[in-house]
Amino acid sequence: MKEYFEYLAIYVGIQLSRAIPKRALYALSGYIVKRSYRNNERRRERVAKHLKLAFTQRTEEERAEIFEAFLAHLSSFYVEILLISTGRLDFDTAVVNEEEVLERIERLVRRDGRGLILLVSHYGNWEFLGHWLAYRGLSGAVVAREFKNTIIDKRLIVPFRERYGNSSIERKGAIVSIVRLLKAGGGVALLIDQMIPPPNGIDIEFFGRKAYALKSAAQLKLKLDPLVVPVFAERVGRESFRIHIDEPVEYCVAKLDEEEKLRALTQRYSDILQERIEQNPAQWQWAYRRWRLPKHDKSK
Repeated sequence: MKEYFEYLAIYVGIQLSRAIPKRALYALSGYIVKRSYRNNERRRERVAKHLKLAFTQRTEEERAEIFEAFLAHLSSFYVEILLISTGRLDFDTAVVNEEEVLERIERLVRRDGRGLILLVSHYGNWEFLGHWLAYRGLSGAVVAREFKNTIIDKRLIVPFRERYGNSSIERKGAIVSIVRLLKAGGGVALLIDQMIPPPNGIDIEFFGRKAYALKSAAQLKLKLDPLVVPVFAERVGRESFRIHIDEPVEYCVAKLDEEEKLRALTQRYSDILQERIEQNPAQWQWAYRRWRLPKHDKSK
């Protein structure tokens, strides 16, 4: 019963938002986000700690500026998700480099039957990115964990993800479906910035500190040799983005043993993300516990 009422509250809220002017939605979101962080000491300290871990050479004032910009980005992110859900975000005008991106998409579509892995992360507006790529003809599968409230997941989240033609794959046991999809020349999006411990993750360095990352992209690259392409939707304003579709990552690991090949490839993918974050740090999700280590890992 609790799950149903949670679903109903969110559904009604989404429908009511249709009548609220965008300016009011942004103002309300900004107020809620800032208040939620300033009134929650643990959440606030987590972000501050992560910024300090990543940017040891920056001053406290510089990190505080990143923190404030991060909150502004986050408040816009939530409104944009709401606008996508209600069909109020204009995909035809939202990408400032659309012509360049469409040319790159055309090249990826003509990939001679090779499977395609899009490396995505919690940078910019990653939800907009998946929707826009599908809207422009590069639909594929999105791997994600089922939401705890299964009613919300099935009635809201999955339909949201599949709105423009993407399919949704539950993360648990996803590898079989992904292999089948890539062998057929399809595409799949994999998140590369979550803390995934062994056996599904592998230890790497992220901003010079030990972290764990999903090794599936590296495993699939070694097994099936798909194109592996990092993609980002960087915010340049409200409902306005610059999409970066990098060149396919072809990283030589021929002389390494199997485990080191996986680590080297996963490290390379993580390095690309770090380079992007360093250019615009406010747009990454600093609230995630990226450097949290499993209980059995006693290393510092």
